[in-house]
Amino acid sequence: MSLNAYEVFVAIVERGSFAAAAHQLNLSPSAVSHALSAFEQELGFTLFTRNRSGVRLTAGGEALLPTVREVLQSNEKLGQQASKLLGLEAGRVRIGAFSSVSVAWLPKIIRTFTDQYPKIEVVIEQGGYDDVAEWITKSQVDLGFITLPAAPGLDVTPLYADPLVCIAPPGFEPKSKAYMTVDELAEHNVVLQGTGYGKETEQLLASHRISVKSSARAIDDAAIIAIVESGLGVSVMPQLALLNYRSAVQVFPFYPAESRAIVLASLSQEGLAPAAKAMHAHIVVSVDKWAKGKTAST
Repeated sequence: MSLNAYEVFVAIVERGSFAAAAHQLNLSPSAVSHALSAFEQELGFTLFTRNRSGVRLTAGGEALLPTVREVLQSNEKLGQQASKLLGLEAGRVRIGAFSSVSVAWLPKIIRTFTDQYPKIEVVIEQGGYDDVAEWITKSQVDLGFITLPAAPGLDVTPLYADPLVCIAPPGFEPKSKAYMTVDELAEHNVVLQGTGYGKETEQLLASHRISVKSSARAIDDAAIIAIVESGLGVSVMPQLALLNYRSAVQVFPFYPAESRAIVLASLSQEGLAPAAKAMHAHIVVSVDKWAKGKTAST
């Protein structure tokens, strides 16, 4: 069984079709089909069922996938360690992140990292909190930005306490005029995020035992800001999510202060390949520097 067959198998799983896997691997569709057929013959069972909408893993494919990913990850780690012994910092690191980190932090992180390690390829996957945690667990990414509480079994490094704020339409005035309380949210229509994207709001409301009315839900930060700006309600957002958006919304801190804890997660820091270890260290140092700079300027 060849590593090429393992790569083809995983690429089909992640991309959902033979054609997309072929494009990713820079192979012809017939080469992908041939490699998979040979792999299935060696195994003695099929890995996918084919239909008009694409492919689906069989029960055997589902059972085999974690082991195949582990083999590919170990091979990547071996290659990186060999390159390091030769004095070359080479390899690939895969990062999972939610929207606000992808917009506010990752461009600077990737730029400064690749300046230092030009031979290391950086791959980014964006999704919700639950998506990123699942990708780490399934070894689809090496590192992921998530918020606490973290799923069991993840190795986490604290990065940043991101303040939660209330955004409101132009002309809105809270009772205190300067800040919002969580209790006051119950008096307004609250624009909520989709499942898996607004964990911090759910935790905030649950911890204060507050129920709110909501006539609007959205996934991405820009949509929530636009809905609030139009006057359809207020919303709870992390301060980080507002850094790169210009709008007429008003921003009020909560009193008492509320925040989400952003952490960098992996299956095991010790088990990371050299490229991922280098990225892990770079992220921790970068975020710490930005956080200290922000504290000094406030």
